[in-house]
Amino acid sequence: MITKLRLQNFKNFKDAELHLGRFTLLVGENSSGKSNIRDAFRFLHGISRGYSLADILGEKWGSGGEIQWTGIRGGTREVAFRGASSFALEVTFLVEGGKSEKEAVYRIEVDPGVSGNAPRIIDERLTVQGENDPIFRPNREVSSRDKFRLVLLKAGGKRLGEAFLNQQPALSQLVEAKRLSSDVRKWAEETMGALSDLRFLDLSPEAMRRPSLPGQTVLGDRGENLSSVLQSIYNQPSGKDILVEWLHELTPMDAKEFEFIPDSTGKILLTLVEKNGQRTSGYSASDGTLRFLAIIAAFLGPKPAKLHFIEELDTGLHPTRLHLLLQLVEQYVANGDRQIIATTHSPQFLSVLSEQALQNASLVYRLENQPDAHISRIIDLYDARRLFEQYDPAELLTSGWMENTATFTSNGETTS
Repeated sequence: MITKLRLQNFKNFKDAELHLGRFTLLVGENSSGKSNIRDAFRFLHGISRGYSLADILGEKWGSGGEIQWTGIRGGTREVAFRGASSFALEVTFLVEGGKSEKEAVYRIEVDPGVSGNAPRIIDERLTVQGENDPIFRPNREVSSRDKFRLVLLKAGGKRLGEAFLNQQPALSQLVEAKRLSSDVRKWAEETMGALSDLRFLDLSPEAMRRPSLPGQTVLGDRGENLSSVLQSIYNQPSGKDILVEWLHELTPMDAKEFEFIPDSTGKILLTLVEKNGQRTSGYSASDGTLRFLAIIAAFLGPKPAKLHFIEELDTGLHPTRLHLLLQLVEQYVANGDRQIIATTHSPQFLSVLSEQALQNASLVYRLENQPDAHISRIIDLYDARRLFEQYDPAELLTSGWMENTATFTSNGETTS
């Protein structure tokens, strides 16, 4: 489980921390920086794929000429805050450590490269609770622009590791270095695992309406393959009942069946069948219905990710049905190894949050006439706990109280 993300000189964050729970909701105005947090997680996920820095920041192409990775928005020129010479990301997560979990911290600092230079590692290190020394850290005395050496953890002391290319995160290189200490590789693999099982959903009605082939059971980030993923769920024991029950709750449809009708190419398209015989294909289903079904598909489909980052989680849903979405989310994360990070512009969604979910909701904001963004847990805003007992959180958001309070607190204008 990932518990904290620190962003330093990354995009529009000069120095900010995001604390994470099982379900973390991000609220804030347009251009406040919510999507930049998504970019930070995508950068870390790119490391887990073994990509070079250039691939992560730019694009990764397969040997067949197909694109495998779309890179970070803005590329090398916009990834660092106001043209800073470097940026850093630090992620805190829990790993198995015998009888109990241990806290681990992975940090990477990158020179994004300007004026034609390739991006390179400046600093990279991993620490684990209970270990007196870092699992690895750079030895700056013998590092160069193209390569750097790591001081590695070793039973009985430390030793100078071999040189690593500094245009690819050392973390992914360590996993492949069979000659190194098994302890080092074990912790590197644990870290790669914590960053690898992430999915980023930015659902598109157009993509969700495309037919797909049976057996295509990976939901695309835009909602591609929705029909075939739903078919795989439908064919599971109790899968039909689950889908029909959720659809009953969400819509006035008296649905009794899901049909998956093949076209002339063998691809299938979802069709919703009501008890009166009315049929509604995926082409005609509402955007909100498709989005809700896509979220179900992401959660209940084969091999769901341990962490989902979902843009505009509640888009297209009627306000009276938001509680169903929250119910679905909370049921999903009740499984101890699942997390969801979601963004929203909907004040109404705050109204239906449970007390536990509100504890992990964060405000992303910018101060007037200041270029950098900030992150604050909503519950940590001045006097928030008392006010939440008297007012609907949605009212406090729409009134501007949250942003105003964050501004006053930053300016030292509140007293305890």
